Amino acid sequence: MALESEREFGVPASITLAQGILESYAGKSRMAQEANNHFGIKAYHWSGEVYGGGDSVKSRNVGYRKYGCPEDSFLDHAKFLKGPRYSILYQFDVTDYRSWAQGLRDCGYAVDVNYPAKLINIIEQYELYSLNGGKRLDGSTIGQGDESTEPNNSRWHHRKRRNRSRSTMVQEQEPERQEPQIPMRQGQVGSSADND
Repeated sequence: MALESEREFGVPASITLAQGILESYAGKSRMAQEANNHFGIKAYHWSGEVYGGGDSVKSRNVGYRKYGCPEDSFLDHAKFLKGPRYSILYQFDVTDYRSWAQGLRDCGYAVDVNYPAKLINIIEQYELYSLNGGKRLDGSTIGQGDESTEPNNSRWHHRKRRNRSRSTMVQEQEPERQEPQIPMRQGQVGSSADND
């Protein structure tokens, strides 16, 4: 769905997925499970069913858009970002996830000042930039033996130590076979951003 949105509407797949992961706690939020809303889009200018909020769309707490299935949420997210409020974003290439992330915040998609950094972190941890042939924009690479460019994350380092221990055990059991062991990475999403 994210790649379809990119082809049809020009919204980068990496941005779509990062927003979906962040806003819905990777699909585990109540809103994602009960309303199929993976992007926290509020029910302004919406004639469909509403999840949460007041009794009237005129109330301050309007609630959120409710969808029949997750795919409808992804499609509506792409259409939502084609609105005039976000038109400036389309000057950026689909591989320029940093500008898109900052632009979403600047256009008012989220009130959280850390929203761009959260999206960029998710995109880089999960290498979502590679979905459309993009590259990591800070120029660094992950997992090529340079610890300074690898994720600084205690869960990942624990995994790395465990892999080294396994590697040592394998080498002790089979001394004639000493292949280099590549450590596995594991990312972590911290929190969701507010959407206005």
